[in-house]
Amino acid sequence: MNIEAVDKFIEYIEGMMLLCKGEHVRDNRGCYPKDEYIKGIVAEAKELIKYGEVEVALENILENLSEVSIGIDHEAVQLVKQAFEEKYSNRIERILSSLDN
Repeated sequence: MNIEAVDKFIEYIEGMMLLCKGEHVRDNRGCYPKDEYIKGIVAEAKELIKYGEVEVALENILENLSEVSIGIDHEAVQLVKQAFEEKYSNRIERILSSLDN
């Protein structure tokens, strides 16, 4: 894993929080303020990273964003690919394709 790219991607996701005040997301459990949802997935990812689970953290962020249809731009997709050092599963490729705005 390319930790520098992971950190940049997390910074990108944190920046999304500032742009979505007042917006909401919905999943199969309910409706949530978008900024709080993003804050939660970032906090979870940072906790996993602290224990060396960088790949799991990144996969979880992607899955959570996909679950509520929060897209990311092409630059962020490239950061993810760099983070995985271009070695990721077909499942991650599908998620990235669905998130790429």
